[in-house]
Amino acid sequence: MRRRVCALVEAGDAPGRNPLLPPLAACLAPHGVELVAWDPTGVLPLPVQAPEADLYLVKGDHPSVLTAAACLADAGAPLLNTLTATSLVADKARALAAVAAAGVRVPHTLVAGNAAALAEALAGGPRVVKPVRGAHGEGVRRLGPGEAAGAGSGPWLVQSPVGSGGPDLKVYGVGERTAVRAMRFVAGIVDAPREPVADPPAGLADAAVAAAAACGLVCWGADFLLDDDGPVLVDVNAFPGYRTVDEAPAWLTDAVLAALT
Repeated sequence: MRRRVCALVEAGDAPGRNPLLPPLAACLAPHGVELVAWDPTGVLPLPVQAPEADLYLVKGDHPSVLTAAACLADAGAPLLNTLTATSLVADKARALAAVAAAGVRVPHTLVAGNAAALAEALAGGPRVVKPVRGAHGEGVRRLGPGEAAGAGSGPWLVQSPVGSGGPDLKVYGVGERTAVRAMRFVAGIVDAPREPVADPPAGLADAAVAAAAACGLVCWGADFLLDDDGPVLVDVNAFPGYRTVDEAPAWLTDAVLAALT
């Protein structure tokens, strides 16, 4: 009996977005599983009219994707990742709190809810400021005392800087399978060059798996910087693009088949 999986995506067919889907479809096909994609970020009629499927992949955290996923979950549809996990990670403050509670190192972090609170949080020196809800590094900036004006609308995460300007270490995972890539962060760029890391720092993969588990994620990404004491987690993502990770479609196929049983 043929089964169908529907990926909830944002940016639809935009060039460079969602490159994972064709190879994932090719991996699923021999198992009798069809993969279709649906972008709910345009006009979304209610009740939600999603393609019929046996499983929905929540591939993105755009508010309309989360709304569509929530409506599907309310109707009893199975999701990968779960709505609970995806919603938690979409709120960067909640995600960092969950990760820190699991014992994974994170930067010293404050949440500033308005411009006055942001100015107060910046009084102690330069800080990394980012939206509590954001994607692809948009809105991330380094601000010092007196520079709160023009930061946009809150709430914001206000974090102590980590390390000395080394590359980001991006860990991609499905369950406990991991691949590590090094990249230079550029805000708003989703396809910046990534280089495989053959010999990751000690403890990096374990910290990444622990962070994903703390958030309830099966399909995940985690971003780290290094300081003198080792890896520090600065972000965790639900269902990333797995760019340059050739093994990812096979890993995800196993996860999909497990969710379909």
